[in-house]
Amino acid sequence: MNQYLTIGEFAKLRGVNINSLLYYEKLGILMPAYIAPGSRYRYYAPEQLSTLDMILLCINLDIPLKELKQYQDENAYWQKKMLEDGKRIAEDKIRRMQEDLRKIEYSLKCQEEQDGYADYEGIYQREISPRFFLVEEYFGAFANIKQFGRISTGLFDYAERKGFSAVLPSGFMFSFDGDEVRQFLFYEVLPTDKKDEKVVEIPGGMYSCLQMEFEADLDHIPFLERCFGSSDKRIAIVSNLIRDRLRINSRYNEIQILDGYTIPDSVV
Repeated sequence: MNQYLTIGEFAKLRGVNINSLLYYEKLGILMPAYIAPGSRYRYYAPEQLSTLDMILLCINLDIPLKELKQYQDENAYWQKKMLEDGKRIAEDKIRRMQEDLRKIEYSLKCQEEQDGYADYEGIYQREISPRFFLVEEYFGAFANIKQFGRISTGLFDYAERKGFSAVLPSGFMFSFDGDEVRQFLFYEVLPTDKKDEKVVEIPGGMYSCLQMEFEADLDHIPFLERCFGSSDKRIAIVSNLIRDRLRINSRYNEIQILDGYTIPDSVV
């Protein structure tokens, strides 16, 4: 029996427990090289470590172990096929993790900028860099929670399908162009070179800002004119504001006003 390893010895070589090896045997993906007839002790050959490594790779890549069984059943060179597919899966996971890291870094940057104005009251001036917004024109009252939620969810799903990385903050905006006023829901997205009829680059500049609790039934258009005066061309962004103190039934927004710019008609 010197050519075999006991189940305990084999398990220690990769830091797995014996119950895991018994489970892999039950699945039919890693059978003992020898089972003693009387004692039913299980023994493994050293070369079976490569199969155990494939199992651990599947676990790390979130590949169901039943799929490993299919590789073994369908392909004589299943390990090579498994490694090729595993490489593609790992590359995709890395890409998604890198994208998540970009989202986190961007959101942290926004949070840090907001923190610098957390104690401001009344209207103040704030320098804001250019941003990319994914927008959907919105008709009706923002107090209609079901409509708001449905359109907001649809917009987020659109971002996923089109490969845009939606980040915080989100909210709604008004675009003034003479007597015409359009209103939109938006998700901010990471800077992108992709062209899309729903994506608009909002210019940077010095914005006039005001923090306030969200009021669903507030008539925003006359409110904005009372607070900020009137302008022929203007965007008013009502962005959700992350606060350290969360209170039930309380939601803060920052209103950001930029004069001299309006959403192009090509954005739908």
